[in-house]
Amino acid sequence: MQAWVRSGVTALIVCVCAALGVTLAEQDATPVPASAQVAAAPATTSDAPGQDRPNIVFVMTDDMRADELRWMPHTRELLAERGIAFTDAVSPHPLCCPARAQLVTGQYAQNNGVQHNAGPFGGFQALDPSQEISSWFTREGYQTGFIGKFLNGYTDLDQRPSGWDHWDALSAGVYDYFDFSFDNDGSPVAFRDSYVTEVIAERTNATVRDFAAKDEPFLIYSWHLGPHYRINRQGKPVPAPAAPIDKGRFADSVPPALKAPSFNERNVLDQPRPFRNRLLAREELVIAEHRARLRALQSVDRAVESLVETLRSVGELNNTVIVFASDNGYSLGEHRFVGKNVLTDEVLRVPLLIRGPGVGTGLTSGLPVTLVDLPATFTALAEVSPGWLLDGTSFVPSLIGQDQPFRDTTLVQTGDDGGDGWAYRGVRTSRYLYGVNGSDGFLYDELLDPGELVNRIYDPAYAEIQTLLEQRRLQLLSCSGESCNQTFGMLPEPG
Repeated sequence: MQAWVRSGVTALIVCVCAALGVTLAEQDATPVPASAQVAAAPATTSDAPGQDRPNIVFVMTDDMRADELRWMPHTRELLAERGIAFTDAVSPHPLCCPARAQLVTGQYAQNNGVQHNAGPFGGFQALDPSQEISSWFTREGYQTGFIGKFLNGYTDLDQRPSGWDHWDALSAGVYDYFDFSFDNDGSPVAFRDSYVTEVIAERTNATVRDFAAKDEPFLIYSWHLGPHYRINRQGKPVPAPAAPIDKGRFADSVPPALKAPSFNERNVLDQPRPFRNRLLAREELVIAEHRARLRALQSVDRAVESLVETLRSVGELNNTVIVFASDNGYSLGEHRFVGKNVLTDEVLRVPLLIRGPGVGTGLTSGLPVTLVDLPATFTALAEVSPGWLLDGTSFVPSLIGQDQPFRDTTLVQTGDDGGDGWAYRGVRTSRYLYGVNGSDGFLYDELLDPGELVNRIYDPAYAEIQTLLEQRRLQLLSCSGESCNQTFGMLPEPG
């Protein structure tokens, strides 16, 4: 990283283009203007000494909504205020296993095989453990470590995913929060009456200290469980428990979802099947879950603080890119729905914060990045050559507030545990959200209807728009590599 900081912005963009195989002809896409990307302070870069290639530490939560970041003061202060916040980041396949598979393969589900959490196309069993991007980093001199929650169904009896020098995934009691086990490089270790977030934080920090004692840079994935609900010893889902220090907090907090126009939407007959004829969400249960989620996130917030302090104590903070995100968002009563694996704004959108050498401070970006773009960005930062086609695109230029060509249409999709493994598959643009599952579908005009209250799929004023979005959808359903990152052009106005 220090090498490209010294060489300036021009060298950085050349490096990124070379790493991704981008030609000058491919850069004809409409650039996202810097005015749309950057707010607050101007970009600054670090001139601290360090190795040429940066360390990368990726911290991830589970089921965290983008609006819940406001209750994580350490994360906001240490990452958002000292880095860049992407305000339109989404999880394009918003469910645990498909999202996580994207992050270890750099590919959409049609290419990595993980379409759902269960069924023949779901869970760890659907992932090829020999096809993980970590092996590229190991091959090119990085130390690699994974700590925390992996894909549903993984146990210490399964094949260890390739490429990780240190493999410490949760392997039993994954959703328990208090009684669980870690793989611990093939020598499983059990914890009883411990709090999982605190243990993940401790084991992550120990890995940082171990890797920092060596000369090579490192890549670490530290994936937390909070604020995902707990599955108790009776096998029942219950709200996430708090660490002892956080019990009783947020007793008066009210979820922002209650003020959303879509909360317990009155008329859902025009909505797609997941929302039609659904009973009203029980407000008291939504409030209770919201408060439990905030309490669970406090330990993650402290984990971020301890990570930053650990990196500082071993002299690696100024040479480390820290990334914070969630695997997907979560609905808390919008459209009467509580959960995920649907295509709505609150489920698609995720927090995404990045801090590191060369990254501007106090910036925000409206670039429509997705989780699929993170592996491409990591490989570009580390100057690592991908071993197969990546479906995402690097957004390294945006990290320093530069204009950047970018796609104008993003593939979004959900899976099923039966049939062919697919449910709703569609596209998202700066204005529209469109999806189809067999004969059922939806089309939302986010500009006129940000609450997604009106399904315009049968509105004749949107017929031409729907036709064009369907054409884009059909092109992207089987996309791979650069074909997933097309610029289709402007859509007409309705009517």
